[in-house]
Amino acid sequence: MQYADNIRISDSEREQVVGELGRHLTEGRLTIGEFDQRVAQVYQSTTQQQAHKVLRDLPSAPQAVALAPPRAPTAHPSRRRIPGHQRIEWLAWLAAGGINIAIWGIVSLATGVMIYPWPIWVIGPWGLVLLGRTALGREGGCSRITDALHDDRTRVAVSR
Repeated sequence: MQYADNIRISDSEREQVVGELGRHLTEGRLTIGEFDQRVAQVYQSTTQQQAHKVLRDLPSAPQAVALAPPRAPTAHPSRRRIPGHQRIEWLAWLAAGGINIAIWGIVSLATGVMIYPWPIWVIGPWGLVLLGRTALGREGGCSRITDALHDDRTRVAVSR
């Protein structure tokens, strides 16, 4: 092929390079800062050669990792786990809601009259959005990167 070095790179090929960088990060060859810089270079690249430049000083993947046997299915069905960032969002919602209810309760007790329950306008819409995102599995924009890192960690653990 005459123009092999200047072939345009696809999104899936970029993800493979980012996954390889994630493997090197988990093995301790890269710092977080180096990883971030190289991932940015990969996503800015337009050709395969530009994307693969970030791997030039790193060893290639051993064949055992690439050909790791698939895991046996578990006997019990796996529960759906809420991602860490969504757990943090739920905890923030719970804390903010608790603070608002406490303020409302203190003001109601101090005035001797139960005032309008305004915390519902803080707790309600925010809770509905979180509930919808959690139930539908809607994620933020960085989920592809974190999924690639998780897959690489799993492959490395299986090959050991």
